[in-house]
Amino acid sequence: MSSILNPECAMTCPICLETMKAPIVQCQIGHSMCRGCVSETNITKCPSCRSPLTNTRNYQLEQLIEGLSGMLKIQCIYTKKGCKYTLSQSEKEPHEYECRFRSFDCEGKKWANWNCQWKGDYAEIYKHFKDDHNNHTWMQYTTAANMKVNFNNDFMDVQIISFFNGQQYFYYKHKLDVSKAKAYWAFQLIGTKSQAKHYYYEFEIHNDPVRKFKVTEMCQSDVEDVNKIFEEERCVVMSFRVLKNFLVNDELPFKFRIMSLKKK
Repeated sequence: MSSILNPECAMTCPICLETMKAPIVQCQIGHSMCRGCVSETNITKCPSCRSPLTNTRNYQLEQLIEGLSGMLKIQCIYTKKGCKYTLSQSEKEPHEYECRFRSFDCEGKKWANWNCQWKGDYAEIYKHFKDDHNNHTWMQYTTAANMKVNFNNDFMDVQIISFFNGQQYFYYKHKLDVSKAKAYWAFQLIGTKSQAKHYYYEFEIHNDPVRKFKVTEMCQSDVEDVNKIFEEERCVVMSFRVLKNFLVNDELPFKFRIMSLKKK
């Protein structure tokens, strides 16, 4: 077929103008298109030649596109903003979802329901916190502090942490859930999931030199839903019953440090 002889043209769906995705169907003349696009638009005639559409699958073209998808390199949608990644078709969407050059909303609004309408780029996030939420920037990548705890009210907090003078940035997220009678803590790298795998944290709750509750856990990416992280307990989690045993004058002494994994 002509579509196979000219794969560059054949790979573009005439409806969505993107690389076709299986299942691929044809018109009576032989032009191909995504069946999903046909269903969404409810068209009955081929956009290229106006001949009637059929349910005939173009399996040969599907196999060609599948084979080429691992070799074709496509630029990230954020190339003009500075992203230098070139990707296969299958890599493109997952990468763009977590690309550092994507647009960011205020994390406090997204997770802790702050009244903040800020949107911006990665390079502006820390400055935004400094300018508009300065009381949420005091933590360092090694921090020791005391926390007031009220077991009668739900509570959520997010802090931004600069790691080695801005080499990386992390979100500290803490939640008190009265209905579950549990407290949660997690640290998320502002970056990709693959980058986050290179960092971990040690979190310790203590009230004397001997009694300690210590957890070592991997950092996650900011694109992961922290509520799911808390639900699956891939984080620091402690019941209110246990937590009360560590209080000192109604305050919880804790400390943590974020570290990078040593390269082997």
